[in-house]
Parts: sequence; structure tokens; C-alpha cells
Amino acid sequence: MATLPPIFNVQNAARSAQELGLAYEEVSFATGDGVTLRGWFFPVEGVDAPAILYAPATSKDQRSGLSLVRPLHDAGFNVLLFSYRGHGLSDGHYHGFSYGARESLDVDAAVRYLREEKGMRRIGALGHSAGAVSIILSAARNPGIDAVVAASPFRSMEEIWNTNRPAIFPTPMFELMMRISELLKGFSRDQVRPLDVIADIAPRPLLIIHSSDDKRITVEQAQALFGAAEEPKQMWLIEDASHAQVRTIVMDERIDEIIAFLCDALN
Repeated sequence: MATLPPIFNVQNAARSAQELGLAYEEVSFATGDGVTLRGWFFPVEGVDAPAILYAPATSKDQRSGLSLVRPLHDAGFNVLLFSYRGHGLSDGHYHGFSYGARESLDVDAAVRYLREEKGMRRIGALGHSAGAVSIILSAARNPGIDAVVAASPFRSMEEIWNTNRPAIFPTPMFELMMRISELLKGFSRDQVRPLDVIADIAPRPLLIIHSSDDKRITVEQAQALFGAAEEPKQMWLIEDASHAQVRTIVMDERIDEIIAFLCDALN
């Protein structure tokens, strides 16, 4: 099982899912490297209804997608919320987060579960921040994802580190810290370069959502990703929203527009 952060409470998490008033299943599935992931699957009636999976941001688990479930479900989508390895009730160590390197493998596993175990023929993926990066990396190599909504993605691990580098840290010291993190966690920054692979998502539809006021991930990063992507693609540039608010406010307030994008992409 995961090494759970103190804030995770199994009973409260289950209660949060139950409060939606929707039927759901507690599900588990294995990654390609043998890690068991866990989450919630919210089914809809209809043998050919598409499915949507949500990929959380850094340090978040399946609960972070709960506010999106009801509108997606009411629009006719099956919904999968899951936690990355080391998060929620999924196996693994909480401090092993890799900025999308292994998390994108977890997205691969979620897609495989939806296709092979649930029989889903059409799958869309939504993600915020590192979750957006994870679905970009996964979709670039995984034809099982039919549409991508990437909110607040960064173009490389190296850039997100440097953008958020405290001024008191000299660049060489920060570079050393990044290298130590790679070694300790067993991954490479070269595995987290969505800018290099985002074009491979085409011809599947891509929507990027970003805020011009995001201080954590600069708007230039999202614009570079959009420029590197191939058609069909859209970009929504939001004003007056922080990095976190893109998920906690913007995606909730504009969920009907997101659903319209997904309906066009998946139907």
C-alpha cells in the first residue's frame, strides 16, 4: 500500500465520493511495472458511452477530480478518478513523485484498464499541471487516448524547476538539487519533456487551458506547447486566475464548454 500523507483519510474520501449521489465502484488495476493503482469508477447507462479519466496535479489524489464527476456523468460520460502510485490508496511511496515520468505510465495503465476491463472504445483524458503533462506524455505514445484536455501544463521538468527557483539559490546549486532528485527517485528529466512529443497527439483533438496570470507555470510555456502541437488544437487563455485556480475555479466554471469539446471529439 501507499505511504499515506497525514491528510488522507480513507473514510472521509469514501464519504466525499458518496456525497455525489452517484453509483460508483472502488477499482484497482496494475501498471506495466507491477504497481497497483486504486480509484473510483462512475458508470453511466449505455453500452457505447465514452469514458473520461482525470489525472491529478502534484501531491493530489483522486479526490481532486470529484467536482468534475457530476457534470461529466450527466453529460453521458463514464468517469474514472484514480490516484498515482504513492498517492491515495495506490501502492508505492508518497515521495516518489516524478513530474510525469512514472505518472504518465499510471495514465497508460488507467487507459488500458478502461479499454480491456471496462470495454470503453472512446476515452478522453483531463489533467491539471503535472497531470496535464502526464496525459500529454501518455497520449503521445498511447493511441488509446482519443482526446486531451491539458490545463496548466509545463513544457519541461527543467523549466518548471527553474521558474520556481528561489532567488537565494544559485543556478548551479539548484541544478545539483535537481540531479539528486532524479537519482534518488530513479528517473530522468529527459523523460519529462512534453514539448518534444506533443505533436504526436495529432490527429486527435487537443485543448490547452492556461492562465496569463499563472506565476508557477508561465504562459510562455503553454504557448510554446500549443505552437508545437499539430491540428486539431485549441487554446483557452484565461485571465485573473492563479495556477491553482485554473483547476479549482476555471475548470469547474467552464466545465460545460469542456464537455462540448469532449462531445465533439469523442462522438
